[in-house]
Amino acid sequence: MPDAPRWSLATLPLLEAAPDAVVVVDGTGTVVYANPLIEQVFGYAPDAVIGQPVELLLPEDGRTIHRQHRHAYGASRQTRQMGPDIDPSGRHQSGREIPLDIGLSPIETDDGPLVIAVVRDISEHRRVENDLRRLNIRLNRDFDAAAHIQTSLLPDRPARIPGITVDWLFDPCARLGGDSFNIFMIGDRFAGFYLLDVTGHGVVAALQSVALTRVLAAAWPTSVMSSIRTPAKVTQRLNEQFPINPAVWQYFTFLCGVMDLTTNTVRYASAGHPGPVHIPANGDPVILEAAGLPIGMFPDADYDEFVVTLGGGDRLYFYSDGVTDALNQADEDFGRERLMETLDATQTLPLAGTLRDLRAAVSRWRGTDRLDDDLTMLAIEVPARRGART
Repeated sequence: MPDAPRWSLATLPLLEAAPDAVVVVDGTGTVVYANPLIEQVFGYAPDAVIGQPVELLLPEDGRTIHRQHRHAYGASRQTRQMGPDIDPSGRHQSGREIPLDIGLSPIETDDGPLVIAVVRDISEHRRVENDLRRLNIRLNRDFDAAAHIQTSLLPDRPARIPGITVDWLFDPCARLGGDSFNIFMIGDRFAGFYLLDVTGHGVVAALQSVALTRVLAAAWPTSVMSSIRTPAKVTQRLNEQFPINPAVWQYFTFLCGVMDLTTNTVRYASAGHPGPVHIPANGDPVILEAAGLPIGMFPDADYDEFVVTLGGGDRLYFYSDGVTDALNQADEDFGRERLMETLDATQTLPLAGTLRDLRAAVSRWRGTDRLDDDLTMLAIEVPARRGART
């Protein structure tokens, strides 16, 4: 071990001007020096401490163990923080306990080894830590409650849509997601559905997603979708009612549609949302057309409507861009082609099995189960031997 610095009277002015309390202890554990700031931390004047065992400054129930630690430190004599595996504390003259941060530095003198202890009262730091810990517990509780509310707004599983099979995948990248979706009956003949994706992640996106879901859940089935069964006009009305808020500058993509359960015809419109994937029972998979500006960008935007008719055994998948934009370690996205290949290869599985395999494929692609964006998909299947409804 290199030679420790030598103690000299020239050192005293430096210790007197130190920004922290300083105590110098000899090999017997006796205090041989204390600077003026010792009184701010412990309540003792320097003269009242000098000549006393250093354990005077410790809680009574910790003095025995401190003596053992002090003897062990005397054998190693290394510059380090005191108690790396414990929380050091001291005893104020009034009797109250003080959380401390203590740095130890050994020195050699003509009269033998000494240890300089630099002592800082961290009571305020500890108070802030405790406040933050309590705040974190409260925030986690609130996040859990918000996540429960968000999940409760998702459609039932299985969805109560007669004559077709419906399943879905919802895996937010954070505790709260910015995606939302629903599927529901409109009268006895039609099923309405929508997906939305609020830009960004975290609390702001999730709160806007929940708020939009509440609005849509309250208004659509009974008024808007029941009276306006044209998805393009519904999307246009939504665009007029939800302009971008300059305070947060967040917008959302949106896709909505109506399925005629007597003909298996699906009409849909998109506002910046990716087009659905059609997996026919007999034929090649295809990504269907979708075009339109995200909701809120231009209040007078027009939206086109698209139509697809499903045959027996056909499947239709609606999804957010968190699926296709999932990146691997080389910053390559999962992509639409890989999405189609995965869905086509699992066509013989039940919808739940296909969605499970898709989630596993995205994880393999990324090399981790963690996501950069919400992973959302709504799947519809027409039974292979389904007769026409009347």
